[in-house]
Amino acid sequence: MGDIARRHDHALSHVRRQFRYGAGRAMTAEPQCQSGEPSVVLVHGANHDGWCWTIVVGLLENVGIRSHVVDLPLSSLESDCRAVAVAVDRAASEGPVLVVTHSYGGLPVSIAAERADALIYVAARMPLRGQSPAERTSSWNTPEFTNCVRREDGVMTLASHADGVLYNTTPRSLRDLARARWRPMRSGVPVQPVANPVWEHVPTVYVVCTADRAVDVAAQREAATHADEMIELDCDHSPFFSAPSQLAAVVEFEVAAMRSRTGLSGG
Repeated sequence: MGDIARRHDHALSHVRRQFRYGAGRAMTAEPQCQSGEPSVVLVHGANHDGWCWTIVVGLLENVGIRSHVVDLPLSSLESDCRAVAVAVDRAASEGPVLVVTHSYGGLPVSIAAERADALIYVAARMPLRGQSPAERTSSWNTPEFTNCVRREDGVMTLASHADGVLYNTTPRSLRDLARARWRPMRSGVPVQPVANPVWEHVPTVYVVCTADRAVDVAAQREAATHADEMIELDCDHSPFFSAPSQLAAVVEFEVAAMRSRTGLSGG
């Protein structure tokens, strides 16, 4: 634990952390003992695929943390929820699971990651009980990002200049690679509220990206008030490209915290 904490402090030297205890959360106080080493399930956002997590996966592997990358079908919210549920269930059969989700991925995770032991939302949708996610969209996305979105026959695509909005602090070489992998998307943001969001029941961290030009930073901070902890990274909307070491350090630290909660010793 000491080595993990020291690496975390070094990597997050420019990160601001705020802890929010008891923010209307009904949490289980008793630690749950589980056998098996913790693993991480990584869930991407809109128009992307699991490839976006490649750098983070390598960094986690270097410190002995197993990860599983989900490729969302992006054909419907329901199919995305099924993909999340299958991945989390499979990982949970081997030990405790930390789910890390980005942007749109927060919706299927909040609905379907029922066997998760902890969650990290990265500039991600974190739906509130009783609130329509679709009605939240206009204040969630920035006008700059909205102007990059193209919709035709129920399919959402991105204009070529969206890379400057999604990856404004990302190295150019990664921008070009990421843009080449953009996918069309049919999955929609639901009008109906999420009845029982998973984050209400497990420890949850929210990562705010303070140089984000796609999702309103104030909206991210508001969402983070409902989590147990907020962390701010000085990066664009895509920290898996622009701040992978810092993001991996956040994940590593939370895996260590999960080990402590579940009664496992550090690996």
